[in-house]
Amino acid sequence: MLSAAAVLGGCTVLSRLLGLARDAATAWLLGAGPVADALTAAMRLPHILRRMLAEGSLSMSLTARLAGRGDAAETAAVVRALSWRLALALLAACAAAAVLAGPFMRLLAPGLDAASADLAGRLLRACLPYMPAAGMAALCMAVLHARERFLVPALSPVLFNVCVLTAALLAVLGGADATQTAFALALGMSGGGCAQWLLQQGAVARLLPRPRLRFRVRRTAVRPSLPPREAWRLLCQLPAGALAASAPQLAMLAAMWPASLAGEGNMAALYYAERLLELPLGLVGACLGMAALPRLSRLARAGRWRDFALLRDASLRWAVRLSLPAAAGLAAVSGPLVDCLLGHGAFDANAVRLTALAVLAYVPCLPACAVSRCLLAGCHAAGRRRLTALTGLLTPLLALGTGLLLIRVLDAPVRGAGAAAAASFALWVQTALLWGLGRHAAASGEARRRAWRFGSVQAAAAALVGLAAGATYLLTAGLPSWGRLGLSVAAGLLVWPPALLFMRDRDICRLGRRLLRRQ
Repeated sequence: MLSAAAVLGGCTVLSRLLGLARDAATAWLLGAGPVADALTAAMRLPHILRRMLAEGSLSMSLTARLAGRGDAAETAAVVRALSWRLALALLAACAAAAVLAGPFMRLLAPGLDAASADLAGRLLRACLPYMPAAGMAALCMAVLHARERFLVPALSPVLFNVCVLTAALLAVLGGADATQTAFALALGMSGGGCAQWLLQQGAVARLLPRPRLRFRVRRTAVRPSLPPREAWRLLCQLPAGALAASAPQLAMLAAMWPASLAGEGNMAALYYAERLLELPLGLVGACLGMAALPRLSRLARAGRWRDFALLRDASLRWAVRLSLPAAAGLAAVSGPLVDCLLGHGAFDANAVRLTALAVLAYVPCLPACAVSRCLLAGCHAAGRRRLTALTGLLTPLLALGTGLLLIRVLDAPVRGAGAAAAASFALWVQTALLWGLGRHAAASGEARRRAWRFGSVQAAAAALVGLAAGATYLLTAGLPSWGRLGLSVAAGLLVWPPALLFMRDRDICRLGRRLLRRQ
């Protein structure tokens, strides 16, 4: 599991760094003004679909179903049956979104004025070709993950970011104004989605057998196929399976509504804060959950529930172990991080302040998202999709209601951060519900004591990481901002392993003994 997660994590780091470069370029070109708010509102739907479809949420539901299939011929039959049906459904949704782009933007961001809402609707139409491409890419990703081929799906977001950065570069070289630059970024998103799909489609074509045309009246062997009714039933079950996995994205989308009512610039601030969280989110929770899912599905189908529980608990321990220090370090350097990455060009000091506050409010959701992805992998593998779908439906509603309440009681400078805090609270509620659903039996007293000891050790190590990062930034006041930020991150990374070893973390000590034996 850790080997597969390492492959996914390495590609995720490259993808997220390119994503940070993409967001830094957008912030430099557009800042946090009305055009940036319109582009943020327009790209919400494609970004949600990108995470629901092309970054593991929908593919998680499909992977759990495809991992237990028989040979490659049977998997190919399922893929052929789903491909044209999924494409037809996505094209219909794309056409409906193109017709209803204006009302959808007024519903998603009621705080935008008439001109910004009209611009957001036109930008949304430019992004819509991404929808069918992302859906087909998700199907290819599920096939590759089910066969434990992780490299090509992990590299596809890199290609997406390269396409968007190329579009931004062409806009700068062409001397485009802010509105034209926004349209170039929207078209770059559509091109990046098509590139992702074509890359993964080539890998699937090499992996699965192709159907052969036979011109004989009678055939001695029948090619495996999926009955049409079963194919449509499987397709209709996919949204429920993807709903719980995409709860973080839906909660952050719901937080955009109260943020649009909190004042100008808050929507863009929440968007950039969410983008800064994508590196630790993708590196920890998504990689571990996706790496464990194929084997969890096979263990569940074989009825090996003891091995199932051992693998699931191992993924949960590593999710907590990696997400808590990441959250502490991000909280310690949130302000300098936003200033160094985004505080250039049109991104003024007020935009930096709003984004830094949103990052601090989003930090608590990092361990919740990491743990919930591993819990969701276990629930999908065990076939508990309806109950997990209910948690995914409850999460955005809770984020929306809590966010509307917080922007009423908080002062104007921190209302946007209140909307982000509402999303963090909703995601912790979902994690608690998934934890209750994922247990097959009540834990013993010894198991609860081990869990409390493990949690206290990880919390103490995370606190040391945050203190080391913050103290290093304060003690290096004479250096440039980039140097201070780099030293702070390095200090947090150096403190974390010795802290776990000193506190006798079981898994870290075991890995250390294995390394010593190999040496």
